[in-house]
Amino acid sequence: MDINQLKYFISVAQTLNFSEAARRNGLTQPSISHHINELEKQLGCKLFIRDKRSVEMTDAGRTFLPSALEIVDISHKAALQLASMEQGLAGHISIAALTTSSAILSKCLTAFSREYPQITVDINFTSGRTQSFIMNEDKYDVHFAMEDMVPVGETFTSILAHTDRLCLAVPKNHPLAAGPADFSRLKGERFISVSQNDGPALYKQVMSVCRARSYTPNVTCQYDRAEAVLLSVGAGLGISIIPEALSNVFYSDNVAFLPIEGDDVYRNYVIAWRRSITNPAVTLFTGIVSGLFPQFGEGKAGGEI
Repeated sequence: MDINQLKYFISVAQTLNFSEAARRNGLTQPSISHHINELEKQLGCKLFIRDKRSVEMTDAGRTFLPSALEIVDISHKAALQLASMEQGLAGHISIAALTTSSAILSKCLTAFSREYPQITVDINFTSGRTQSFIMNEDKYDVHFAMEDMVPVGETFTSILAHTDRLCLAVPKNHPLAAGPADFSRLKGERFISVSQNDGPALYKQVMSVCRARSYTPNVTCQYDRAEAVLLSVGAGLGISIIPEALSNVFYSDNVAFLPIEGDDVYRNYVIAWRRSITNPAVTLFTGIVSGLFPQFGEGKAGGEI
């Protein structure tokens, strides 16, 4: 049997009239009769008792009707679901994001879920090194990362989403907390850093900023996540240089953030995805985020990992 046969059976059952059932389905009465006959042969029983003046359902027909209705309904829902997936109206997106992109990620998800609430989104927060690796693995659909983490070449399209800056982070009760960031007063201070192995890009930039200001940090603690650095500074274990964006994400009431002057402290963050992506839900997502950041336009692909 096929779905059309079931639809024709349901029409006859609802109208008890072969001519009316044929009209509703855009067929001739003989065609409807043929389909019902074929269905009865496949089921091995009569579904209707009919003569020249009336049509009546058999016990078998009445028993079969609820199942036929259910099968047609499931088929209809499945077809709609597949059509929605093809149009991106339902589906799934996987996102990998640096913690420092959390505010931008939240903005994008809010706008996207408002337009496409049926699409599910999985999010994995990553460290710098992990993010660099997974962008080459094709494991996630969309990446919220630093611009320099995007692999060189034409594999990715990226949008410049926001620019962050490095700040000197000190405990609120520290003598330096009133600012400004004076590197000449940092000698001997315990310095907390993200490890070079887990956050190579951040570590490299922090050390470059220090060298440019003739400051050699006394590194006493290293962590695999920048947010752990922030928590340690707040606990009074030392000072650090960290992205300002972390102050908007993690508990930082006990930390003072002092802006550092200079062009070398800025960090560009992008939203990137592969040009070869075939997931229609991703196309909808990138359309939304592109509209959120038209002032930046398309970022460049490539850079140092």
